[in-house]
Amino acid sequence: MDKKQITGVILAVLVLGADANAISGKNANARWDFGLSANVNEYVDNTIDLIIPFLQNNGLDPMELPEIIEGFEVRPLLITYSAWVQLHDGYMTGLVNVARSGDQKVNYFAKMLRVRVELEFTNLEFMYKYLIKVMNIGPTGGVIGSLDRFFIVADVLIDFNNDEVHLQQFALQNIGRLRVRLTGNILTDWLLNPFITLFVTIFDTIIMRVVEVNIRNAAQSAILTINSGIRDVINVIESYN
Repeated sequence: MDKKQITGVILAVLVLGADANAISGKNANARWDFGLSANVNEYVDNTIDLIIPFLQNNGLDPMELPEIIEGFEVRPLLITYSAWVQLHDGYMTGLVNVARSGDQKVNYFAKMLRVRVELEFTNLEFMYKYLIKVMNIGPTGGVIGSLDRFFIVADVLIDFNNDEVHLQQFALQNIGRLRVRLTGNILTDWLLNPFITLFVTIFDTIIMRVVEVNIRNAAQSAILTINSGIRDVINVIESYN
């Protein structure tokens, strides 16, 4: 993340923290388990513009996907054959299609600000090249998975007692409908159907797990950078005392 982005994110965090005093006033329109809470929809909408360049500059859109080799079985006639598929040169696009999902709230208590943000990502595509080996047949081609949406929930704690930001929770939820199509080769039904079924299983168990981990790692790295930036600002301020 470059210096401009670091500065922008730090300022966003500090401004949100500064707004904590307003939470105790007229904006306190709801309560969580304890403390005071407020709706920050407008603030989240305005700061989403910082997320898009962050995703692009940190290799998240497009996002490289790992090579995957999996075995499966096919039954062209009365005999079952073992087969395997290699998925390679994979990547995902569409994370820049991000928007706030529902009402966003903050909770203030004991000089700590809890920010729970839910973001919706839409119109995502997953591209792979494939190689299938079965009965000395080795068709190659491409596979494209189109996903209509998924949601990310991030729970961040801004602790003004020690001037640090902590990622409390991060989860990918409510994965939408996946559509799969092949390019570059026409497969017979006895090979096509098992391959599509296998790809959907790989998508659910491996690919989306990789996507979640990559986004979480980038978010955690950004928080470490923010914490370092906050400490630098505080050190400069304290040097004048």
